[in-house]
Amino acid sequence: MAQTLADIQTISLIVTMASVVVGVIVGVFQLRNLVKTRQIRLYLQLYNKLTERDVPKMLIEVMGLWTWKNVDDFFEKYGPEKHLDEFAKFVVVTTHLENIGLLLKEKLVNVRWVAYLIGTTIEGFWEKYQPILIELQKRWNAPEVMPMTKHLYEILKRVRPRAR
Repeated sequence: MAQTLADIQTISLIVTMASVVVGVIVGVFQLRNLVKTRQIRLYLQLYNKLTERDVPKMLIEVMGLWTWKNVDDFFEKYGPEKHLDEFAKFVVVTTHLENIGLLLKEKLVNVRWVAYLIGTTIEGFWEKYQPILIELQKRWNAPEVMPMTKHLYEILKRVRPRAR
Protein backbone atom coordinates (compact mmCIF):
# COMPACT_ATOMS: atom_id res chain seq x y z
CA MET A 1 0.00 0.00 0.00
CA ALA A 2 2.84 2.38 0.90
CA GLN A 3 4.53 1.53 -2.39
CA THR A 4 1.33 2.32 -4.35
CA LEU A 5 0.97 5.66 -2.54
CA ALA A 6 4.60 6.52 -3.36
CA ASP A 7 4.04 5.55 -7.00
CA ILE A 8 0.94 7.78 -7.17
CA GLN A 9 2.86 10.69 -5.63
CA THR A 10 5.75 10.18 -8.05
CA ILE A 11 3.42 10.05 -11.04
CA SER A 12 1.60 13.14 -9.75
CA LEU A 13 4.91 14.98 -9.36
CA ILE A 14 6.04 13.98 -12.87
CA VAL A 15 2.71 15.09 -14.37
CA THR A 16 2.94 18.41 -12.52
CA MET A 17 6.51 19.02 -13.71
CA ALA A 18 5.60 18.07 -17.28
CA SER A 19 2.63 20.44 -17.13
CA VAL A 20 4.89 23.27 -15.98
CA VAL A 21 7.39 22.54 -18.76
CA VAL A 22 4.62 22.41 -21.39
CA GLY A 23 3.18 25.66 -19.99
CA VAL A 24 6.55 27.40 -20.25
CA ILE A 25 7.05 26.15 -23.81
CA VAL A 26 3.57 27.34 -24.82
CA GLY A 27 4.26 30.69 -23.13
CA VAL A 28 7.52 31.12 -25.04
CA PHE A 29 5.78 30.39 -28.36
CA GLN A 30 2.99 32.82 -27.51
CA LEU A 31 5.54 35.51 -26.63
CA ARG A 32 7.40 34.94 -29.90
CA ASN A 33 4.13 35.20 -31.81
CA LEU A 34 3.26 38.39 -29.93
CA VAL A 35 6.63 39.94 -30.83
CA LYS A 36 6.23 38.89 -34.46
CA THR A 37 2.69 40.31 -34.53
CA ARG A 38 3.94 43.60 -33.10
CA GLN A 39 6.72 43.74 -35.71
CA ILE A 40 4.21 43.07 -38.48
CA ARG A 41 1.90 45.78 -37.15
CA LEU A 42 4.77 48.31 -37.05
CA TYR A 43 5.87 47.32 -40.54
CA LEU A 44 2.35 47.81 -41.87
CA GLN A 45 2.19 51.21 -40.21
CA LEU A 46 5.45 52.16 -41.95
CA TYR A 47 4.09 50.87 -45.23
CA ASN A 48 0.81 52.74 -44.79
CA LYS A 49 2.68 55.95 -43.98
CA LEU A 50 4.71 55.57 -47.16
CA THR A 51 1.54 55.18 -49.20
CA GLU A 52 -0.30 58.17 -47.78
CA ARG A 53 -0.80 60.91 -50.33
CA ASP A 54 1.62 63.52 -48.98
CA VAL A 55 4.61 61.42 -47.90
CA PRO A 56 5.26 59.75 -51.28
CA LYS A 57 4.81 63.09 -53.00
CA MET A 58 7.37 64.71 -50.69
CA LEU A 59 9.75 61.75 -51.04
CA ILE A 60 9.59 61.97 -54.82
CA GLU A 61 10.14 65.71 -54.73
CA VAL A 62 13.00 65.67 -52.22
CA MET A 63 14.69 62.56 -53.61
CA GLY A 64 14.08 62.92 -57.32
CA LEU A 65 13.24 66.45 -58.30
CA TRP A 66 15.43 68.59 -56.08
CA THR A 67 18.78 69.38 -57.65
CA TRP A 68 21.58 71.71 -56.66
CA LYS A 69 25.18 72.41 -57.63
CA ASN A 70 26.67 72.63 -54.16
CA VAL A 71 25.66 73.07 -50.52
CA ASP A 72 25.18 76.84 -50.87
CA ASP A 73 22.97 76.33 -53.90
CA PHE A 74 20.86 73.85 -51.90
CA PHE A 75 20.25 76.38 -49.14
CA GLU A 76 19.55 79.10 -51.70
CA LYS A 77 16.86 76.93 -53.34
CA TYR A 78 15.46 74.93 -50.42
CA GLY A 79 16.82 76.40 -47.18
CA PRO A 80 14.54 77.37 -44.30
CA GLU A 81 15.52 81.03 -44.36
CA LYS A 82 14.13 81.64 -47.85
CA HIS A 83 11.88 78.65 -48.57
CA LEU A 84 10.25 77.47 -45.36
CA ASP A 85 7.58 75.42 -47.15
CA GLU A 86 10.18 73.60 -49.23
CA PHE A 87 12.38 72.95 -46.22
CA ALA A 88 9.33 71.66 -44.34
CA LYS A 89 9.05 68.90 -46.96
CA PHE A 90 12.66 67.99 -46.24
CA VAL A 91 11.86 67.90 -42.50
CA VAL A 92 8.85 65.61 -43.05
CA VAL A 93 10.97 63.18 -45.06
CA THR A 94 13.87 63.27 -42.61
CA THR A 95 11.60 62.86 -39.58
CA HIS A 96 10.02 59.81 -41.18
CA LEU A 97 13.45 58.30 -41.84
CA GLU A 98 14.58 59.10 -38.29
CA ASN A 99 11.56 57.27 -36.89
CA ILE A 100 12.26 54.20 -39.01
CA GLY A 101 15.88 54.28 -37.88
CA LEU A 102 14.81 54.46 -34.25
CA LEU A 103 12.44 51.51 -34.65
CA LEU A 104 15.24 49.55 -36.27
CA LYS A 105 17.79 50.50 -33.63
CA GLU A 106 15.44 49.39 -30.87
CA LYS A 107 14.81 46.14 -32.79
CA LEU A 108 11.08 46.83 -32.96
CA VAL A 109 10.91 46.07 -36.67
CA ASN A 110 12.63 43.44 -38.78
CA VAL A 111 15.71 44.81 -40.57
CA ARG A 112 15.13 42.67 -43.69
CA TRP A 113 11.59 44.02 -44.02
CA VAL A 114 12.85 47.59 -43.82
CA ALA A 115 15.57 46.75 -46.36
CA TYR A 116 12.97 45.42 -48.77
CA LEU A 117 10.57 48.31 -48.18
CA ILE A 118 12.88 51.33 -48.44
CA GLY A 119 16.48 50.14 -48.63
CA THR A 120 17.28 51.88 -51.92
CA THR A 121 15.49 55.02 -50.75
CA ILE A 122 17.60 55.18 -47.58
CA GLU A 123 20.83 54.59 -49.46
CA GLY A 124 19.94 57.18 -52.08
CA PHE A 125 18.84 59.72 -49.50
CA TRP A 126 21.95 59.40 -47.35
CA GLU A 127 24.35 59.52 -50.26
CA LYS A 128 22.58 62.53 -51.80
CA TYR A 129 22.08 64.54 -48.62
CA GLN A 130 25.15 63.76 -46.52
CA PRO A 131 26.90 67.04 -47.49
CA ILE A 132 23.72 68.96 -46.61
CA LEU A 133 23.49 67.23 -43.23
CA ILE A 134 27.13 68.04 -42.49
CA GLU A 135 26.40 71.68 -43.29
CA LEU A 136 23.32 71.61 -41.05
CA GLN A 137 25.54 70.40 -38.21
CA LYS A 138 27.71 73.47 -38.66
CA ARG A 139 24.84 75.92 -39.09
CA TRP A 140 22.85 74.59 -36.15
CA ASN A 141 25.92 73.91 -34.01
CA ALA A 142 24.70 70.34 -33.57
CA PRO A 143 27.08 67.44 -32.93
CA GLU A 144 25.04 65.15 -35.19
CA VAL A 145 22.07 65.62 -37.47
CA MET A 146 19.82 62.65 -38.21
CA PRO A 147 21.70 60.03 -36.15
CA MET A 148 18.96 57.41 -36.57
CA THR A 149 18.95 57.81 -40.35
CA LYS A 150 22.73 57.42 -40.36
CA HIS A 151 22.32 54.26 -38.26
CA LEU A 152 19.60 53.06 -40.64
CA TYR A 153 21.84 53.70 -43.64
CA GLU A 154 24.81 51.87 -42.10
CA ILE A 155 22.72 48.85 -41.12
CA LEU A 156 20.93 48.62 -44.47
CA LYS A 157 24.19 49.03 -46.36
CA ARG A 158 25.40 45.83 -44.67
CA VAL A 159 22.08 43.98 -44.93
CA ARG A 160 20.88 44.89 -48.45
CA PRO A 161 23.15 42.58 -50.45
CA ARG A 162 21.86 39.66 -48.37
CA ALA A 163 18.26 40.89 -48.55
CA ARG A 164 18.06 40.56 -52.34
